[in-house]
Amino acid sequence: MGAYCLLESITSHPARVGEIMEVVWFDYHGAVIFGDRKEIACIPHEGCRLEIVATPPSPHAKVDMLLPGHIIRYSRSFFFGDRFELPWRARVGLRHLVGFKLQLASNVALPPQPDAIVRRPPAEPICLSEPIPEILAGVR
Repeated sequence: MGAYCLLESITSHPARVGEIMEVVWFDYHGAVIFGDRKEIACIPHEGCRLEIVATPPSPHAKVDMLLPGHIIRYSRSFFFGDRFELPWRARVGLRHLVGFKLQLASNVALPPQPDAIVRRPPAEPICLSEPIPEILAGVR
């Protein structure tokens, strides 16, 4: 959970699956994640996956390639605060995600491993010059 979860003036709750959260900028506190109930939504644990639901009209240059549906991973750093690992392995702070709407990703289908794909031999071509078998001849 980030340091913003310890703000006493605003109530907070742990984020839930399916809850839409928005990253908002406060002049005094910096970037804060708000949930559906207009309370601070605290990310439950390090390693959580968050799905991008919506992007701002003009995002920060470090995250302008993020699109809805992308998955980012949350991590906590003592020196850098909340960090998020982007799909292309770059790490950004919460301040770079201001304006984004996120939700906890429950189950993510991972792409198959290249060696797990089974290749079948091509089917033999059908020759139309051969006579039609008698079983199919009655279908005409």
